[in-house]
Amino acid sequence: MRRTVRFPALVLLAFLLSASCAPEASPAPASPAGPKTAATSRASWELEWEKVVAEAKKEKTVVVYSIMGASQREALQKGIKDKYGVDLEFVVGRGTELLARARAERTAGLYQADAVMGGATTMKTFKEAGFLDPIETAIILPDVKDPANWAGGRFPFFDKDRYTMAFLRILNADWAVNTQMVRPEEVGSYRDLLDPKWKGKMTLLDPSITGAGNLFINTAAWELMGEDYVRALAKQDLVITPDSRLHTESVARGKYAIGLGPDFDILGEFKRAGAPVKEVHPKEGGAVGAGTGGFGVFSRPGHPNAARLFVNWFLSREGQTVIARATDSSSVRADVPVDHVNPDRLPAAGVKYVLEDEEIIRLRGERQLLSKEIFGIR
Repeated sequence: MRRTVRFPALVLLAFLLSASCAPEASPAPASPAGPKTAATSRASWELEWEKVVAEAKKEKTVVVYSIMGASQREALQKGIKDKYGVDLEFVVGRGTELLARARAERTAGLYQADAVMGGATTMKTFKEAGFLDPIETAIILPDVKDPANWAGGRFPFFDKDRYTMAFLRILNADWAVNTQMVRPEEVGSYRDLLDPKWKGKMTLLDPSITGAGNLFINTAAWELMGEDYVRALAKQDLVITPDSRLHTESVARGKYAIGLGPDFDILGEFKRAGAPVKEVHPKEGGAVGAGTGGFGVFSRPGHPNAARLFVNWFLSREGQTVIARATDSSSVRADVPVDHVNPDRLPAAGVKYVLEDEEIIRLRGERQLLSKEIFGIR
């Protein structure tokens, strides 16, 4: 009896031990309807990018409307040619000329252009003409899409519809001083300009016309300090001039102590010549514009794959480094080097800046007319 009882017990024990040592069953495969993994998503954009690059090389050319100078154009042509073997052709002209050409071509049923570069106002007119597609429809590379790679952690669109964007970020000189007549720190704030001792000793570049004076009064001062401040400043008996060179020269020669809204390039010429002038960036902030560094993508591009290739390369760190160095400017991309930029043109950390966009341009146009009344301009 003892043998018949013990035998089944030993068999049971062996069975349990073998079961505990058996490998675990493999989990069921994930449902095809489940979420995609990061690897799958990455493979998806990589496949799309490889296809675009291959097709772009067959199209061979991308055509860009631009108002940029020859050296900037040549730098971009070399950059994309060396990288992808694609030719970059430019159609050059002023914004109004380029718009007229695009309108004539499209009326004739010709769709040859792929992208356009110019100032914020030029971008606005191309968008309003219905010639552009939203930029994001052309972007493939995650590096370009990531907001963390752009200043302020956001993609630098000019407009709420996301058709146009800035790629350059240029800090303007808010005012300049004659250092033999005034120390820059004496006028480090907008409020300092209201001191009675400066009454009749300041000149302003005409704010009622397009230019640095308009940007200073109708964007920076108006946005940061308000209309009441602009009206108070006007009571300081400012001398208004529409001539950019004469405006800066009058400060450099000591005719006036302070020049409001100087042209930065002209100011640089006088500084290099040894004139006692220096720009001032007030502690409250100022205006940051794109200059000619605005960008848009044509609808129905003439070279659809080459256009997408150019957009993604141009907005990548590599492409933005090329154009930033070629223009001696800082890119709106936060990861592009700035060692080539004049320190006086670099936005400072922690300072508030008014960014030029579609709404600011609209408001500046309205304020421009009011400035004529405020400053008594005829």
